[in-house]
Amino acid sequence: TLLTVFGTGDIKALVGVFAVAAFRLLPALRGILGGWTQVQNAVYSLRIIEEGLGDKGMEAVSPSWGQEAFSFQKEIRIEHLTYAYPESKEVLKDFCCTIRKGEYVGICGESGVGKSTLFNLLLGFITPDKGAIRIDGRPLADVPRQEWHRRVGYVQQEVFVLDGTLAENIALGCRSIDKERVAEIVRLVRLDAWVDELPQGMDTPLGEGGGRLSGGQKQRVGIARALYKKAEVLLLDEATSALDNETERAVNEMLLGLMKECRGLTVLTIAHRESSLAYCHRVIRLNGKDNGSNL
Repeated sequence: TLLTVFGTGDIKALVGVFAVAAFRLLPALRGILGGWTQVQNAVYSLRIIEEGLGDKGMEAVSPSWGQEAFSFQKEIRIEHLTYAYPESKEVLKDFCCTIRKGEYVGICGESGVGKSTLFNLLLGFITPDKGAIRIDGRPLADVPRQEWHRRVGYVQQEVFVLDGTLAENIALGCRSIDKERVAEIVRLVRLDAWVDELPQGMDTPLGEGGGRLSGGQKQRVGIARALYKKAEVLLLDEATSALDNETERAVNEMLLGLMKECRGLTVLTIAHRESSLAYCHRVIRLNGKDNGSNL
């Protein structure tokens, strides 16, 4: 036994060493566990990306998406939607909801009740196990994919910013930049006063990771990107959750002003703070059980 090899004092010292070592390893272990959880959550999305990069392109995800012309005029109707990730329990069950064009709708609930899953379903990244999403009465699966994605802007908590100019970041992915349109959008998201103070205006480099931008400004850049591509629906996935109260209020007031100027703009926001939800026209609360009707 250890008592035979070591004395009582040595045993206590040895235990102390192990205790200190274990304590110092805890942050690393937490990081590993947190990273593993993120990997598990991302596996399904990675499978979709892998399929999308295959020979059949994005058709591998949902071959039934149509190609004909499309317009969004009235409402998004979600009918008895049920979804479960592979080898997991249902995160959405019999969920019903109608989002009318021009509404500002808040979505809240505890972690894991299906808020981000609902956005993934609305974006068409995944398909429901049961139920349907209809755009003006038409099944989402029959709506031309590119047309729908052009009309939907997605802004998450961490907005990716290129080491480029403000104009390049707003017109992200476009071969040519319409400076007049960028200037108008900068005004709409209330960045114009800040841009006027920049040494090169919209052509000022933002630095690595958007070093020149505050958290609230990054969120506005994310919203500006969606407006540049003429999005009619904004999906905000906890976009203001990391902001302080004053910045959160400023972003929400900007959104309300934006909706007045861009008539028909529809906003769905996932939020936890009641202060953010207070700006919404109405709030849908998910409970992770039978979500019932929010029609």
